[in-house]
Amino acid sequence: MVEKEKKTVKVEEKFKEMIEKSPKKKFVQSVDVALKFKDIDFKKPENKIDLTVVLPKGIGREQKIGIFADGDRFIEAKKITDNVFGKDDINSLKNSKRKIRKIANECAFFMSQQDLMGLIGKTWGTILGPRGKIPQIMPPNAPLAPIFERLKKSIKITSKKNNVLYAKIGNEKMPVDDLIANYNALMEGIAEKADKKKIAAIYLKTTMGQPVRIQ
Repeated sequence: MVEKEKKTVKVEEKFKEMIEKSPKKKFVQSVDVALKFKDIDFKKPENKIDLTVVLPKGIGREQKIGIFADGDRFIEAKKITDNVFGKDDINSLKNSKRKIRKIANECAFFMSQQDLMGLIGKTWGTILGPRGKIPQIMPPNAPLAPIFERLKKSIKITSKKNNVLYAKIGNEKMPVDDLIANYNALMEGIAEKADKKKIAAIYLKTTMGQPVRIQ
């Protein structure tokens, strides 16, 4: 218990150090975490990390979530967001790659009815796929609002060819306790996909700030 308390205090000190060392800018800087791994090759498919982590305190800004829906689900979706695309929208936009790219870049995540996934794959798939934004399938009878709210607080983490993972866990205006809660959620998510013993170093930084090493 004492060891855990010491570790918590150390993390809190590092977050405070990061904020103190961050240069003041005219915009709100994000808070990023970089995890450097050792003895792991992310180029191998079996080592690839691709996960979505829900940050309990949110990311510090509003995220757009796109919903593909039809019928009653379309009506339900329109009650929670304007970013809803019905079957007609999917088809009418299929030849406008520029508009699809704009929508794909604006929306952090997408969700969709199961029966629309085939159509989305044929028409929007070449743009959504490479961006890692293939829609999450909505459970048939589950309310959309809780799923929608969860995605608004989520981040996607994908390993690249090097041995470093990057994640945004909030911004400099958020309370330190909130940033730590998000950091802990990130680390728990990473632990489900990779051996924590293979993490060689962990760094915190704001957008324009200098990295502060935690581990």
